[in-house]
Amino acid sequence: MIKLRRGFKAEANSHAVALRRELNLAAHAPICPWRVAEHLDIPVVQLSDVEKYEPEGVRYLRGKGRDLFSAVTIFVGRHGRKRIVFHNDGHVKARQAANLAHELAHAILCHAPTLPFVPDSILEAEAEWLGPTLLVPDAAALHILEQKMSNETATRVYGVSNRLLDMRLNLSGARVRIARRQNN
Repeated sequence: MIKLRRGFKAEANSHAVALRRELNLAAHAPICPWRVAEHLDIPVVQLSDVEKYEPEGVRYLRGKGRDLFSAVTIFVGRHGRKRIVFHNDGHVKARQAANLAHELAHAILCHAPTLPFVPDSILEAEAEWLGPTLLVPDAAALHILEQKMSNETATRVYGVSNRLLDMRLNLSGARVRIARRQNN
């Protein structure tokens, strides 16, 4: 596991809260990654949108081979500074949201492009932390536990998988904070 730079986790949470503020949402409110992409002026292209150009490949990647491709950011434009996110809409919606949040994390952190199939492990580790944090920031994790939401309700409200939800409830420290309150 790659060690994130000192203060990065708090910075990631700040990004998640700042985005919500920009979108006039409460710090604990659910956020739609497609709306964030629109807000950041990053077009999102679904794999199925290119099916007419490569029908067999797209059908494969949306079906049996869906684990082979999640999402990628493509840099286009005059100086290669415009981002487009290309994602696999063959995944369940919660996975699509996580995939898109990961790619948006790269944009929010102003990560430069890397060579295909040779990702920068530090940049990937940062996006792997920020992506889920965008979907369930610390305030949301606390809110979920304070409201005693079931996992089923929380995953539906926040549009995330059980795995991502559990990860954020643990890594945000929300479970520990709630337990401390109950013991005092």
